[in-house]
Amino acid sequence: MKTFSVIGAGRVGTALALALCRKGLELKYLADSSPAQARKARKRVGQGRATGDNRLAARSAGLVFICVPDDLIPQVVKEISAVELSGKFIFHTSGALSSELLQPLARKGARVASFHPAQTFAEEVSEPGIFKGICIGLEGQPEAVELGKTLAARLGAQALLLSAAEKPLYHLALSISSNFLIILLHEVKELLKTAGLEEKVVLEILAPLLNKTLQNVKNLGIDSSLTGPVVRGDLKTVEKHLSITAGKPGLDRVYRAMALEALWLAEKRGLSREKITALKHLLEQR
Repeated sequence: MKTFSVIGAGRVGTALALALCRKGLELKYLADSSPAQARKARKRVGQGRATGDNRLAARSAGLVFICVPDDLIPQVVKEISAVELSGKFIFHTSGALSSELLQPLARKGARVASFHPAQTFAEEVSEPGIFKGICIGLEGQPEAVELGKTLAARLGAQALLLSAAEKPLYHLALSISSNFLIILLHEVKELLKTAGLEEKVVLEILAPLLNKTLQNVKNLGIDSSLTGPVVRGDLKTVEKHLSITAGKPGLDRVYRAMALEALWLAEKRGLSREKITALKHLLEQR
């Protein structure tokens, strides 16, 4: 499959178009409801044509990626179902939704699957190498999944085969690990701001800590990488923490919830029943 079109010229669609072009595929169209966005993406990719016509994009290529927000996928599917689709491969890039959404296109002769890069696309312009080494979640019809595996390998990624029922759980896990990490770091930034530290300094403090934490996770495993006052059973330190979070209701709820989960790991690691009981009592007080 040499030609492809992308419907949805946002960060994921643009990054995918750029990366696949660098790997030898020919981009036909970048389609978007915003003509300006489509032109902007086409300029970045340096190949293909910009359009606001999703049907034209689907009609013109053997492979079509639907890279729009989840709630808009049914609308795009309805539009392009009017096109002759026999022999085409059509993927959507939603992490939470299955290829079931694409069944109207399968009934028109397309082979369909979901193709979700397990990656964060925060930058306005991502480098083509952003897909290298990541996992791409695949789920759908066998022929489409096989093509998805080939495309993943061409991008330097690993294929992760999923069932339709597993998609929401898979996406929840990724969202917690990436999105909620940012929320936690925002809370940390706000906390250190009260000590007069600017964000630049906060990042200088946190970057080495976070990098080493991730190295530990890779080398030791997730559970074995937990350190800190809860896993050590340092009741006095946790009391001091709670005296600070008491004036920050949102952070207090997060701290208590996380610490209680850490207690479960601490118990597995051999923390005494006496210390676990004392910490649990402290953390459940309001």
